[in-house]
Amino acid sequence: LGSLHQPLCGSPQLEVASIAEKPSFAMPNIEILPIKQDGSDVTLECPARGKPNPEFVWILPNGTALMPGTRHQHFTHYRGNGTLRIDQPVTADKGVYRCLAKNVAGTAEKRYALEPGRKPVIRGTTGIMKITFGQILNLPCSVDGWPQASITWTLPNGLVLDKPQVIGRITFLSNGTLQLKEVATFDRGTYVCKATNTFGSSALSYPVAVMVYPPSITNAPPSITRVHRGSSVTLNCIAAGIPKPEITWTLPGRTTLVPNNRFTAQGGIHMTVEGSLVIQDPVLMNSGIYKCNAKNALGSDFKATYLQVI
Repeated sequence: LGSLHQPLCGSPQLEVASIAEKPSFAMPNIEILPIKQDGSDVTLECPARGKPNPEFVWILPNGTALMPGTRHQHFTHYRGNGTLRIDQPVTADKGVYRCLAKNVAGTAEKRYALEPGRKPVIRGTTGIMKITFGQILNLPCSVDGWPQASITWTLPNGLVLDKPQVIGRITFLSNGTLQLKEVATFDRGTYVCKATNTFGSSALSYPVAVMVYPPSITNAPPSITRVHRGSSVTLNCIAAGIPKPEITWTLPGRTTLVPNNRFTAQGGIHMTVEGSLVIQDPVLMNSGIYKCNAKNALGSDFKATYLQVI
């Protein structure tokens, strides 16, 4: 009969451990908080769950341990919920604060990194940004400061971009850079990057100048070109300018050849991709004035040669 009275389970300690749950945190175990300039109090929570309810100990950056219901200088550890309050923190209070939550099933730890807040500072250069027409323009906005600052861009036309996005040729990148593709003359003006956090704001202006040049013909035939009948001749025409000039040729009969128009009605005359004029098997009637024209949005230039077929 005595054996009937033997315990069917293990010791009470084993029973408790089998139903206990180790403390855990629903929130991230590491959080970073700023020390505000106005010295407002900081409250650090330690919301650990577990069975049975855990006990809490706070470890300060200097290694001091605070038990529940105790106060040390301007640090108070409240009994029951594991909350730590720091009254009017200063820069010297920066560092890592550790909350240890412990019960019979184990221990969990939550950390807070307390850092002094800093007004944003934008790294960059001032002065006029010169960009050639048609190229890609990148305007960086690299920011130092804590907490992380929000960035806005104000365009020359007054449009404000307050988050990364794409609007036509304009892209506000996630790293703060503003990118413009295929820059045109109307993109000139001042672009302003502004960074803001709870400690203040700063701004950096980029005056942008778009470089454009009217056409200038740099390589053209001499004023008189002589060629024998039946001998093919090429009249070169190279022009500089931004935007890139369009080349056309005006023939003696006032016919105008434009790019991609290979032959005239007379036949035997065509333009190359580079803008040169090729006259195949010239005859006496091909003699006359040939004019090369270069044109872009800023203006035009021309050079003429008299072709003498002999």
